Amino acid sequence: MRKAVVYRVTGAVSGLLMTAGNIKGALAPLQAVALIPLFYLGASPKARWRDILTAGLYMGFGYILPQLVTLRFPISVTLVLLVHFTILMIALTAGSAYLLRRRKGTIVSSFAVGALLVVLDWANFTVLPMWGEAQSLGRSWSSYPYLILFTSITGITGIIFVLGTLQALIVNFVILPKLRARSFAAAIILLAIFGAANLNVRSEKPVDKLKVAAVGWTLAGSADDIDPQTEEGFDCLFARPVAKAAEAGARLVVSGELGFYIDKLNRGRWLERFGDIARRHKVFLAIGYLNAELNEDRLLFVNPEGKVVSEYTKTYLTPFEDYHRGTGQINLIEIEGVRVGGMVCHDDNFTSLSRKCGRNRTGVVVVPTLDWPQVKIAHLQSSIHRAIESRYTVVRAAINGISAIISPTGEVLTKDHFTDGPGVIIAEVPIYSSRTIFNIVGHWPVVVSALFLAVIVVRNVFVAII
Repeated sequence: MRKAVVYRVTGAVSGLLMTAGNIKGALAPLQAVALIPLFYLGASPKARWRDILTAGLYMGFGYILPQLVTLRFPISVTLVLLVHFTILMIALTAGSAYLLRRRKGTIVSSFAVGALLVVLDWANFTVLPMWGEAQSLGRSWSSYPYLILFTSITGITGIIFVLGTLQALIVNFVILPKLRARSFAAAIILLAIFGAANLNVRSEKPVDKLKVAAVGWTLAGSADDIDPQTEEGFDCLFARPVAKAAEAGARLVVSGELGFYIDKLNRGRWLERFGDIARRHKVFLAIGYLNAELNEDRLLFVNPEGKVVSEYTKTYLTPFEDYHRGTGQINLIEIEGVRVGGMVCHDDNFTSLSRKCGRNRTGVVVVPTLDWPQVKIAHLQSSIHRAIESRYTVVRAAINGISAIISPTGEVLTKDHFTDGPGVIIAEVPIYSSRTIFNIVGHWPVVVSALFLAVIVVRNVFVAII
């Protein structure tokens, strides 16, 4: 009974340490030690599989329940995520125990554990892509962007590989005295490789710069809200902030998702409004709006001549939306020689779209966003990863969320919640022209990890037969 309690507590604590950074980003480093007690117990030949599975169950509860309390999803979504992440953590716990036991006496087990975590994390945001890569176990590390620049090579799963492998090496160092020298050397080499990758990415110099701006506001859902559909509301929420941005030298101004309601009857009047502002201030506008006629969540680009030069329809919808989906076709425009693309809100949780932008050497990606208070931190954490992976600037204009301008190295140059009223953020951003390895190849660590694990399993089966 006492032993069973130890496994339950260990699992719950590991889950809590893994999830702490998702709630408060600064706590992300706790993940670097979260799995050590779990791996230590699992590596022991005395541990019963029933206890190991129980530890995984409690780890799942410890990981997902605090997030569900914070996010306050509807009960159906809550139950699906609870089951999903509980199964994931049980698989993590059981799989790591199997690998640490079967490959005991070699450091291969540590790298196998890292590979297992890569495959499981990929399955996590691929098998049930409710929130895309915002579901990744490594999401919170965007709070420390200079530590994860290597994700422009590996994608977000590279973070998981480092975390899993290092902690498995620590466990092997503790329980296997004969392997201490090799475990220590392997850990140093691993850190050196990823550290060198970070330095290499950071050493690249930008080829250009562009001043951009994001307009944002907050709606409380009360009668006191400013209505953007009225002349007064349009002037307060959009026209004046755009004028302020243009006066500061911005060449591109972005507004939030679904900021305006446009139907067949009033479309001409709205386009005339937007065109007039673009001509008056000689700026490009990227406007989030609802195309009521087609029931599509759209992004509209207007050039300084007041003409519509591109439109994009949101591709990935949340479980709460019933709009018609877009095709995923990314349309690029050019501003002073800089390629600019766009996505809408939830789209930036999916690398299938962000990599398209990166492969086309896009320098700036605009992301009109409409969040709610409980999800805004998690969504911003995820957006930062897309900037690093594809090395472009993100201009994120939010309604009821965090508007932010994020550099290609993941630095948040400026941000604002706009809880005190509508406003605008402005920054001059660096432009890079190179394509990243992740843009070109995608989640290659998943393929390598899966093959590595397959070889280990086949070898174990072959040895058992002999």
